Amino acid sequence: MVMPCLLKETGMLRFIIHIYMLMLVCNTLQAQQNSYSTNDLDNAYMKEMMAENTQLTERINAQSAAFQDLNKEAGQAIRNKDYAKALAVALKLEELQPKNPDVKNFKGKLQSKLGDNAAAIKSFSQALVLNPDNKWFYISKATAEAEWNLIPEALKTIDALNKKYPQWSIGYNFKAALLHNLGKDTDALKAYVMAIKSQPESAQILTNRGDLYLHLGNKDKALEDYKAALVIQPDYKRAQLQADSIN
Repeated sequence: MVMPCLLKETGMLRFIIHIYMLMLVCNTLQAQQNSYSTNDLDNAYMKEMMAENTQLTERINAQSAAFQDLNKEAGQAIRNKDYAKALAVALKLEELQPKNPDVKNFKGKLQSKLGDNAAAIKSFSQALVLNPDNKWFYISKATAEAEWNLIPEALKTIDALNKKYPQWSIGYNFKAALLHNLGKDTDALKAYVMAIKSQPESAQILTNRGDLYLHLGNKDKALEDYKAALVIQPDYKRAQLQADSIN
């Protein structure tokens, strides 16, 4: 049974979920890089996702011809926007390789796309059991949890990610948005400090902190962050638009 979406997120978390939901949409098991909006994703995020996509492509290419044929079939179904058929193919992939974490993650993405977040969260959890070292599996699970308004659960998932990868800025960025959603803006700012100290250096993360400062009424701090974001990536449009709105 598909449960109704209960999301009542703040604007900041809505943006974060929008970003990660873009990541959940895929042509095949690989990420659909062309679907991302350059207004949303900065160079740092794109580079991280492309690195994961390259590694995933290598893993797929190491599979059997039957596996690769099913993967192509799923990709065609998604290009046709027939996500139910794509999920049916994903289930065939799972029958072929029941302990493949990439397949579990792929199945979860399709379940999420079809609105079955309870099943998606279960699939992402299974992927993490099979491969707890994949950063993006945590992101997938936390996104589904946040979309369903399971904010404390999403925070636990992200805390597990940050414990495993304490120098990855993207994890702290997600944590900050979740904390803001819970009304814990002081803690959210601390999470942003950790994100900005970590790698990769990101214009998007600085812009997100600027948005929080703006929400708190501190236009000077917000403008500082927007300008700092544009130093990192001069063509990051969201930072420029936000800076222009203050000037």
